[in-house]
Amino acid sequence: MGSSADPALTVLAWGNASRGDDAIGPLLAERLRATMPTGLSVIEDHQLNIEHVMDLDSDGAALFIDASVDITEGYRLQRIVPSHDGNFSTHAISPQALLNVFEQTIGQPAPESWLLHVAAQEFELGAAPGEVAKAAIEAADQFLQDLLQRPTDEWRDCLRQASS
Repeated sequence: MGSSADPALTVLAWGNASRGDDAIGPLLAERLRATMPTGLSVIEDHQLNIEHVMDLDSDGAALFIDASVDITEGYRLQRIVPSHDGNFSTHAISPQALLNVFEQTIGQPAPESWLLHVAAQEFELGAAPGEVAKAAIEAADQFLQDLLQRPTDEWRDCLRQASS
């Protein structure tokens, strides 16, 4: 479980870097790639797609990162499970629906997974991230860096504790 071919944690971060706070996912993915400890895989995309099912591993864990209007500041870590939640198309899919597709397609249990909601408010085309998003990115990045400084075999337990 220690190589990038068999990651202990797969991070899927998405968003549109040219739409203000929607850049949160790509910006955090960039920061994670700068440290890139062994055992970490970082996938960044414009949106979460059904093809990302192939990036998951039932033996590892998954962390999804996205801008969120559901919180007003900082970040919130939420444990997620497979669900046929109806948020699914050939072009975009929710993390929970992706986990469900994983189980149906791969025939194995989905990886233990979390969604990191990062506060966002401004999504104007051509805008930079706003002040709320900038502060939330810093807080989320600090959480992620603290997590990744621990031994790889502790990452999952830390995510469990942080989301409870």
